[in-house]
Amino acid sequence: MSCRQHSAPSPKKHTWQPAIGTVAFASTVPLTVSVRKQVKFGEVLKVVGNIQAFGDWNIDGAPTLTWNDGHHWKLTTEVPVGFQVKFKFVKVGKSGSDWESGHDRELTALGPEYGLKASCEWNQTEATSVEAYKLEPQEVGAGRSSSPSKQAVAAGGWSVSGSDSGSNGNGSFGSQGSNNGTYNSNGSNNGSSRNKNNGRRSRDGTLSLSSFEEEARGSTGSWVGAAPEFVRSRKKDGERQGVWNTNGLEGVALELVKGDKEASNWLSKLGLQKRMLVDRKPRMRPGVDELAYCYVYATWINTGAIQCAETGGHHRPNHHANLALQMFRSLEWSIGDTIRSSPPSPEEAAADVQITLAARRMHSRLPSFSGEFRQSVPLTRIRDIAHRNDIPKDLKDEIKHTLQNKLHRSAGPEDLVASEAMLKRITAKPGEFNASFVEEFKIFIRELRDFFNASTLVELLDSSKDAVDEPHAACLGQFRTIMSRVEAASNPPLDDLMSLLFIGTQLRTFYAAGLSAGLRNDVPDDALVMRQRWRLAEIRLEEYCFVVLSRIINVVEQQGGAGKLARSNNQVWAIPFAALTAGLRHLGLSQFNGRELLSLENELQAWHSSTPLVETREAALRAKASVDRVMRLAGEYSDAVMRVFDSPAARLGNALGLPPHMANVFGESEVRSSMAFQVSKLATMMSKALRASAGMDAWDGLVTGECVGQLVEVDSLSPEALSRLPRQLQEQGAVLSVKASDGDEEIGPLVPLGLRGVVLRQDLPHLSHLGVRARQEQVPFATCDDAEHYGKVVKPLLGKLVRLAVTPEGVKLEAAPAGSRSSGPSAVASSSPRGSQNGEASTSGWQASISRSSLPTVVPLASARLDTCGSKSTKCAELERMAAASGNLFRTAQGCCLPFGTMETVIERAGPIVSAQYKTLLDKLGSAEGAALDEACNSMQGLLKRLSLPQDLISKISSTFDRDTMLAVRSSANVEDLAGMSAAGLYESVVGVPANNAAEVSLAVATVWASLYTRRAVLSRRVAGVPQPAACMSVLIQELHVPELSFVLHTARPSDGNRGVLLAEVAPGQGETLASGARGTPWRFEVDKAARKIRTMAFANFSKALTAPPRGRTGLMSVDVDYSKQRLSTDESYRQQVVLQLSQAGSLIEEAFQGVPQDVEGGLVPVQGPGGKIESYLYVFQHAHSTRPTCVAQHKGSAGVSSSS
Repeated sequence: MSCRQHSAPSPKKHTWQPAIGTVAFASTVPLTVSVRKQVKFGEVLKVVGNIQAFGDWNIDGAPTLTWNDGHHWKLTTEVPVGFQVKFKFVKVGKSGSDWESGHDRELTALGPEYGLKASCEWNQTEATSVEAYKLEPQEVGAGRSSSPSKQAVAAGGWSVSGSDSGSNGNGSFGSQGSNNGTYNSNGSNNGSSRNKNNGRRSRDGTLSLSSFEEEARGSTGSWVGAAPEFVRSRKKDGERQGVWNTNGLEGVALELVKGDKEASNWLSKLGLQKRMLVDRKPRMRPGVDELAYCYVYATWINTGAIQCAETGGHHRPNHHANLALQMFRSLEWSIGDTIRSSPPSPEEAAADVQITLAARRMHSRLPSFSGEFRQSVPLTRIRDIAHRNDIPKDLKDEIKHTLQNKLHRSAGPEDLVASEAMLKRITAKPGEFNASFVEEFKIFIRELRDFFNASTLVELLDSSKDAVDEPHAACLGQFRTIMSRVEAASNPPLDDLMSLLFIGTQLRTFYAAGLSAGLRNDVPDDALVMRQRWRLAEIRLEEYCFVVLSRIINVVEQQGGAGKLARSNNQVWAIPFAALTAGLRHLGLSQFNGRELLSLENELQAWHSSTPLVETREAALRAKASVDRVMRLAGEYSDAVMRVFDSPAARLGNALGLPPHMANVFGESEVRSSMAFQVSKLATMMSKALRASAGMDAWDGLVTGECVGQLVEVDSLSPEALSRLPRQLQEQGAVLSVKASDGDEEIGPLVPLGLRGVVLRQDLPHLSHLGVRARQEQVPFATCDDAEHYGKVVKPLLGKLVRLAVTPEGVKLEAAPAGSRSSGPSAVASSSPRGSQNGEASTSGWQASISRSSLPTVVPLASARLDTCGSKSTKCAELERMAAASGNLFRTAQGCCLPFGTMETVIERAGPIVSAQYKTLLDKLGSAEGAALDEACNSMQGLLKRLSLPQDLISKISSTFDRDTMLAVRSSANVEDLAGMSAAGLYESVVGVPANNAAEVSLAVATVWASLYTRRAVLSRRVAGVPQPAACMSVLIQELHVPELSFVLHTARPSDGNRGVLLAEVAPGQGETLASGARGTPWRFEVDKAARKIRTMAFANFSKALTAPPRGRTGLMSVDVDYSKQRLSTDESYRQQVVLQLSQAGSLIEEAFQGVPQDVEGGLVPVQGPGGKIESYLYVFQHAHSTRPTCVAQHKGSAGVSSSS
């Protein structure tokens, strides 16, 4: 919801509440709000929000707070239970009103037994502290409701609450509010049980949901439709109302909206879903679009947001059941297709995750297709009840016309709501009605719940117990025993909650294992009945364990949270580690990234069992790396949920005329009800504790400097993001808060668009392509991967003029003083390029004389010169000579070069047509824009990739290497590796090329040539003022060495240029992980070069490592990393040995260039020696002069580095 500043927009534009009569709140509870704010004489503070007590967003109707000493303003009022209350404070005086900045404050009252106290600070809307406190017995319900609170009872997405159930009108009951960080954990709500029936008989004698189930299902299953209306004669069908706006729709969305217009009753709506899920796709396997749209659609139907109407026909339950059976089969097939025998590609893995999470959720929206519901008979019990002679005629008529006839004609989810409400009426006064009648009605309710798959978890588990083996049955019994004990306690012990989580996780594992084999095409219908029960049991157990984990987190927070953990021994840490592991297993059971989850389990267990977590800095850093990896993984799951449901909810909600709020919060609601939400919450608390124990700052400075600009939040670091900013802001300058980066973005083109500084919300290797480019442009750049710190420090400054200062001592972001002017990198291109202070040629280096070969030839690497083979090849030749003189300190890769002019010669030999096409396209690249530029780039790349090397040239290349050698084919242009124009990551490299495969070698060379003319490369040269014909490409071909560890060394610390400190970043596998800026952190070390002292700054947590592909394949292969098996994480002495060796090699290379700081890339490569023994050797692959100015005078000796810990 957008910020409300200076004026109050119309309430309807910002919040939605159900129409009068559609829902009644069960009760209200007291809320005291307080805020500290000094105002002038005659001014007051009001609280304005989305409830009547707060004026319904109308300032005039909003209450005024009472002033108290210390400029504290307070107000006590009543708020409805279960409703998400949103509000802000407004200063009101003679000159008008002034709204506090930021997003709306939000809170939810969870039950009638607890009042709320909200403590606030003016303008800090994200930091509202809400405390729940237990009301005295006489206060509960006093003056607030005529009847006790009746919480929404929902399961499987079906609402089974009556008209007095609390709802916020958007399908979200709000019962998870206690677990989403809104409430401080003071023990008043931890583990409390709102009703302690544990799936047993409630007051009315039926099986009702346990309090844990209410919390699990209430957030997405509460009824938001019209309240049931009890009639004593058939109500005449009214004209169906609705909106079906198909403008701009296509595909599944268009078909659903058109179909819904013709589908009045629930049966026809089920038929529409069946067409989408079963009939629409070949082989009856729905895709992500069909699954996502149908899930959103079905959720809104099942909760009453989309109304079902009668059509006059008679449709028995078997019609609904048969449709459900067909949809169930297709859903299971879709899930089964994601279970692969070999690791999927990244694209396949992403698609599998989306299909599985959407299909599993869709299961909970289907009715039952048990045998009794597939018989062509009506629901006879309600008919018999309606014809009893032992009940009053009025009640008899109401049952007949409200329930019996409606169910016979056109059953729908509204009938379950009406039946539940009827049951509450007839059991309100015990003994009022005949006992046999009441019992018969209860049996009917249970049958109806079965049909709608709205049974309790206990009932669901019991229905499947006859089909389980002995260990499974024992686990089931143990679960029920512990469940009963926990839910019977008002404050269950933490040990009991942990036992319930473990046994619930184990029980879900049994069901998931039984479902893991997939579904054969020839499975008979009757066999699917039990499979549906197992699938629902597996889903409900995840939801139940979600709540158990939430209660555990609340208790841990209540007992001291991160502050206590930071000072505690491993015994105290055992519970959060075990709970986190259980949460990860649930994500794995949902078929999300199982291989990485297994690696994380191994890591967490290893770190907890090997050493005290908080007694040494390195132990805390190591554990934090794994916990942060958990947070990243949970974030990826949440992002997947949002990608699947956000757009379908928005499009479908708008097309069907639903309140905007319902669509806007749909994806977020799904995220907050997923296990990933609780996993992330627990991991965040643990990471905070480990950060404090390690003495870490939340900030990491990549590029020092100071700038002033307006702080703006963007999703990515791209020209598109800046071009969307107002022109005035582009001219004024912006400091960007960037959500995520792939590490390969361009910085140069953003400076003229107003970029002044960057705050990135993730860690980033210092020598990633993005890091290099930021240093060249001297754009102050800092990262902050602590979400809590970001929320407290950065978020309140969004939209304001800020000062970002990145210094060797740390990072400071603050509001700029009044009257400050924008400062930072100039928006006007400088005549002299940045970053040329280190003795290296500036971007004008491309103008240096180059020698183009007139004949195809191969140059040995040792003979490579700057004018014939480019900077990269020449530097590798220098490294080869240094390695020979290093006393075996390091090695280099053997290689050769195709010099400048080779590409042009091969083009000429291809014939006059190819040559003419090349020249024409080269001319177009000099001036083409937009689509014309894209077309020219694509055509040029296609032309070059079709070139074939002469056979004699390939033979010369092959003779340079052993027959079985794998090659790395790399660019070495005259327009890269220049100060101020590194072109880092701009041109292509091809690895894993067999030296004995002529076709693969030829294609790899042609691919490198073609990369000279990508759109990014062409535009980069334009910005640097390099004419396109002046760009030349030499090709460096080297033997491929696959390192077990890759490294980047900065012989002067890049953040401040301190020559006394070397910074080393190390990653598992190939070095592209470091250069590309993949999500994650490298091992990071600072070395005092004079004292040879090492300080570990971070442990690695990249999810993947790039390794050599199997023979016969080019490129790199991505594999999951388990850091409990990485020696650099587990062996301190080995870590010291490796880092000192790297430091020694870096210093040697720096000395060879007269002390000019160097950026050095290489790896530890396992080499098989005599007798088959494998040893690791240090290889250096390339070096370059540092891209940052360095400082000497103010940095002496070990400045900034302490001894190793």
